[in-house]
Amino acid sequence: MKELVLKARQGDDEAINKIVEGFKEKVKSIARGYFLIGGDLDDLVQEGMIGLFKAINSFDETKSNDFNAFALMCVNRQIINCIKKYNTDKNKMLNYTISLDDVDERDLCTISPESIAIDKESNLQLRHLIDEHLSKMERQVVLAFFEGYSYGEIALQLNVTTKSVDNALQRARQKLSKILQR
Repeated sequence: MKELVLKARQGDDEAINKIVEGFKEKVKSIARGYFLIGGDLDDLVQEGMIGLFKAINSFDETKSNDFNAFALMCVNRQIINCIKKYNTDKNKMLNYTISLDDVDERDLCTISPESIAIDKESNLQLRHLIDEHLSKMERQVVLAFFEGYSYGEIALQLNVTTKSVDNALQRARQKLSKILQR
C-alpha cells in the first residue's frame, strides 16, 4: 500500500484510481452515518473523497505503517468538518430564512409581544420536561439534536454509536409524547 500511496502522491493516475476504488465503499459506509441538512449522501461521499485525497497527500510512512486507518480517520474528519462548517450560525440563518414573497404582510403585523412571551414560556416548559423526565443520555441527545447536530456528530461527542443516539432520541420522543398527551 505504501508504494501505491507514493505513486499516487507523484500523480500516477492508475495508483490514484486503485486507491479510490479500494476505498469507495468504505467512504460510502462512513458517509451513511452522517446527515447534512440540505444535502444528500453524494455530497457527504464527495467530502469523504476529499478527505481520502488529503490522506494520500499527507500520509507520513515514517510515523505510521497503517495507511488504511489514517485514510479512514481523514475521511471521517473531512465529513465532520463539512457538517460543522455547514451548521455554523451564519449558515443556519441562511438555511432557515423565509422568502418575504411567501409571507402575507398581515402575518407580520400579527406577531404580538404576548405571542413572543407565550413562545418563551413554552420553551421553558419543554426544557423543564426534558430535564425532569429524560435520562442524562436522552437529555444530551435531544439537546444536541435541537442544536442541529447530526446523529454521527452526537455519537462522536458522547462516544457512543449512532444506533445508541437513534435509540435515545426515539425513547425521548416517546416519553415526551406521552407526557404532552396528558
